[in-house]
Amino acid sequence: MKNLFLTAIIFFAVNSVVFPQAEGDRVIAVAGNEIITESDFQYQVQLFARQNQLKEISPYVAQQIFQSMLTNKILLAKAQQDSIEVTEDEVSRELDNRLKSIIQQVGSEQRMEEVYGMSMAKIKAAIREDLQKNLMVDKLKRSKFQGAIRVSDKEVNDFYKNFRDSLPEVTEEFELAHIFLERKVSDPEKAEAKRIAELILDSIKSGSDFSELAKRNSQDPGSAPLGGDLGVAKKGTFVKEFEETVFSLKDGEVSDVVETEFGYHIIKLNEKQGDKVKCQHILIKFPKFESSDFETINFLNDLKIRIENKELTFEEAAKKYSMDTDTKDKGGYIGKIPAEQIDSLTLAELKSLTPVEISKPLRSGSDAVYGYELFELIKVYPPHKLSLKDDYPKIKRFAESYKENLEMEKWINEIRKYIYVDVKM
Repeated sequence: MKNLFLTAIIFFAVNSVVFPQAEGDRVIAVAGNEIITESDFQYQVQLFARQNQLKEISPYVAQQIFQSMLTNKILLAKAQQDSIEVTEDEVSRELDNRLKSIIQQVGSEQRMEEVYGMSMAKIKAAIREDLQKNLMVDKLKRSKFQGAIRVSDKEVNDFYKNFRDSLPEVTEEFELAHIFLERKVSDPEKAEAKRIAELILDSIKSGSDFSELAKRNSQDPGSAPLGGDLGVAKKGTFVKEFEETVFSLKDGEVSDVVETEFGYHIIKLNEKQGDKVKCQHILIKFPKFESSDFETINFLNDLKIRIENKELTFEEAAKKYSMDTDTKDKGGYIGKIPAEQIDSLTLAELKSLTPVEISKPLRSGSDAVYGYELFELIKVYPPHKLSLKDDYPKIKRFAESYKENLEMEKWINEIRKYIYVDVKM
């Protein structure tokens, strides 16, 4: 029963990020013009293990992961066959969201570059093509399942009756609302970074070697050791301000100081061919002065006192001040969050509160982009087995996933009649 349930939901649990095929990498499956390599498969197995905190992956689960990958390749082949297209804007938005998510998980851009062993520009290029394919598959699936899969109350009850023993136990959950303020770069921080960047630019204009200055001064850990080299990049790889500048330069030309969300850049264009450029840059990041953090923290502390003194409600404060666009209109309401999804410092603070108490300002985000937030603890839900009475929405989502997987399986079997598939393992 547990295996059957896992089979039903695993397709939705695996998120593929595939990098270019290594030399000598064995091809283990072909679907249309798409391939699955042994390294792709091993990466997905390791990713699934990390996401689910498993020390070992059983052969059965590994087979389900492979089948999920193969299904995605078959759907991609079908999307290509049907000439489904996605726009550059769609890919760029998804790329930004994916990078922000990864940076939050690993802690910082620098840590991300260390994990992937390449600069941010190269990481973007590696992920971009794969995201484009994923979006094509998503469009294909939406064209088939135009409306969300719906389940009746009877189907939810039947699903719960059949899979009750294999449904996961709900861990401790915290029902929360929050007020989030992003830490903004202050004018003094910008001024200091720009001062340093302009000094370096003066040195370049005086004849100093760009590559040597990049090695000594650039704060981009991925490219600095390479003299600021960002390799060959297509349009859409860089943020708007950087890209507009680099594509406006002539071969061999060096830009003025350019501001982006990451800091100040000095850019050298080495070669431009159509929508591709080969360039170098020197990055000076905005320094982080404690005074800017204290300004945000002090504001939140004052806001907390005003709420506790009943000058305004938490909901009113969230609607007025919170920068989280997803929750501010709901008075900051987040919902139930499992304890394992909360960082250790925040979790410790929440455990010290009683319902309807407000936390002290807590830092959230990565080293590069972060802010501070107040949490209102609404209620704590202890660990428990899923029940229709208390957890109907969760069970309904499981039932919807299960039903969609069954429908998907029928559809894939139909598609396979028209797509070349060769499994070599």
